[in-house]
Amino acid sequence: MSNQEVLGTRTGKLVSVFSRGRIKIPALHFLISNKKARWALLILVPILLLTILAPVLPIQRPLETNVSSSLANPSWEHPFGTDKLGRDILSRTLSGIQISMMVGFSVAAIALVFGIVLGTISGFYGRTVDRVIMGVVDIFLAFPSLLLAIGLVSIMGAGFVPVIIAISLADVPRFIRLQRSLVLSLRTRTYIDAARTVQASQLWLMRKHIIPNTIAALLVAASISAANAILVEASLSFLGLGIMPPAPSLGNIIKEGQSYLQTAWWISTLPGVVILMIAISLHFMSDGIREALDPRSRK
Repeated sequence: MSNQEVLGTRTGKLVSVFSRGRIKIPALHFLISNKKARWALLILVPILLLTILAPVLPIQRPLETNVSSSLANPSWEHPFGTDKLGRDILSRTLSGIQISMMVGFSVAAIALVFGIVLGTISGFYGRTVDRVIMGVVDIFLAFPSLLLAIGLVSIMGAGFVPVIIAISLADVPRFIRLQRSLVLSLRTRTYIDAARTVQASQLWLMRKHIIPNTIAALLVAASISAANAILVEASLSFLGLGIMPPAPSLGNIIKEGQSYLQTAWWISTLPGVVILMIAISLHFMSDGIREALDPRSRK
């Protein structure tokens, strides 16, 4: 059995376990046994737990002001300190993480779905369909992703949904190109030719052989895309084009603290460290998924 077939089989088993809603030992084994994935979980799990438990934690609400504690240093009462209005930076950071995570994983899911569908169609059918799809993809790829997202948000307006749409439109072309290249390398394989000789339908070939053998690389790309989307969302919010105040976002929290870097460094620094930790952990997770699902990457 070829490496691609082994990869597709392992990925198919992993996806089937999750799709049935039963997380068994084989599905969690790669997360526990892989060193990079463990580091990713060590960073991500506490952050996610704090974010989920934020409404019941004994901390000040994100939008609650207290002028008497304006620009307070980090302490037990305010672990991340406060801003000029006396708002708790930890509470606002946890609320901003919720938005960042929703943006990151929404963008990754949208890019994954459209990348698989359009990339598979383009690579499998070729000819006119391929030229049309890749022509549109090349137009989008001609612009840097952040610059394209800025332009799209400027047209659609700031806000949660426009940010997701803008970042997704910047990411989908890369997924389409990746999926197309994988399909082109697979469609001439011996087992694909063998399936054609028994008159297997094209839809069956794509569903049973093409997509399962490409999903692992797309999952790795999705992890990286989620990390990049979080960074882009923070950049857009910092520029005043993303999540608008008073709603807290990691980007606009950092922007609000920009004027106080010398006197209240914690306003911008601590949320910035959180963004860095999330991005690094997602990149570690992508490496862990790749090493667990791709037998060629193991020593």
